[in-house]
Amino acid sequence: MGARVSAGAARRSVDVVHGALREAILEGDLEQGTILSQVQLAERYGVSRTPLREALRLLQGEGLIDALPNRRVQVASFSVDDLEQIYAMRITLESLAVRLSVAQFDADDLRELNARLAEMDAFAEPRDIDGWNRPHAAFHRGLVSHSGARIVALVGQLSETADRYRRLAVTQGDHAWTRVAHEHREILDACERREAGEAAQAMARHLARTVLTVVSLVAPEHDPARVRMALASVAAGETAGVNGTVA
Repeated sequence: MGARVSAGAARRSVDVVHGALREAILEGDLEQGTILSQVQLAERYGVSRTPLREALRLLQGEGLIDALPNRRVQVASFSVDDLEQIYAMRITLESLAVRLSVAQFDADDLRELNARLAEMDAFAEPRDIDGWNRPHAAFHRGLVSHSGARIVALVGQLSETADRYRRLAVTQGDHAWTRVAHEHREILDACERREAGEAAQAMARHLARTVLTVVSLVAPEHDPARVRMALASVAAGETAGVNGTVA
């Protein structure tokens, strides 16, 4: 019993430290390039090295920190190349995953997806990005929920890694919130009509617009070739599905 309590306490410590550091990075309290020592972090959060290392491992997996020598870590720099790689993978994988899921959606699935859209709208009105992120993550999980456990898990990992970039795209004024809401509705409308190919195309366009918005803001000279190729692969897959050949 005691071992289980200790394990539970350690898990809570990991969650607390991971959540606090993640929030500080995403909200800019810890700026990109900031170097932190594990000793300082352990003292700041009052935890031992074991849960701290696990929290840092999670943050590194999300692309938010980089490991350095001598038990130090650095807040990861905002990278357009990283952004484009993440979204090229998301476009390809999530378009496939929603295509696989559409035919298996039942009435409960569609009610849940509509409920998540309503929640996002409620948080979008006061521009509450943290509140909005929770139903947003659930909405995207729901769209791919019947694609297979491994695919769903990978989609979730990529979405988490994209969070710092997504926040920048969404918070660019009222037009950005409105555009994203319209794109989500477009994907779900196609799902409700059981049009798997259209849902996949809408998903690809939605993800591409997000990455292109961020690129235009931070590196307008950058050529997003990977995103173009990912979009082309989704379009080619749709053509193959309809005609039996790739255009």
